Amino acid sequence: MATKHTNELSLKEFKEKINDLIVIDVRGKGYFLIDHIKDAINIESTKRIEYIAKENKDKQIALHCHHGNTARNIVEELLAKGIKNVFFVNTNFSDIAKSGLEIIYYNKQK
Repeated sequence: MATKHTNELSLKEFKEKINDLIVIDVRGKGYFLIDHIKDAINIESTKRIEYIAKENKDKQIALHCHHGNTARNIVEELLAKGIKNVFFVNTNFSDIAKSGLEIIYYNKQK
């Protein structure tokens, strides 16, 4: 069994903490426009995420993407730079969308 990464959030943990998190969707803008978590912001730039993390040291920042890999890689890069308030959601967006969180859909009824 793999050891849990220090800055990893399970879907359950993410849902429990979501109201206290800055949620960043690192998927491409086209995917974000199709569907995204309500109140999430879409940022693909690691430098912009780093800036937000530094400006919001008192907040935890959760990154998510299609499958969890890109978000994990960005978090690891930021941790290597000494930024500790960034976390990645270790699941795919499909499971997030099915989890009961409010999802905003482009031109589509729920």
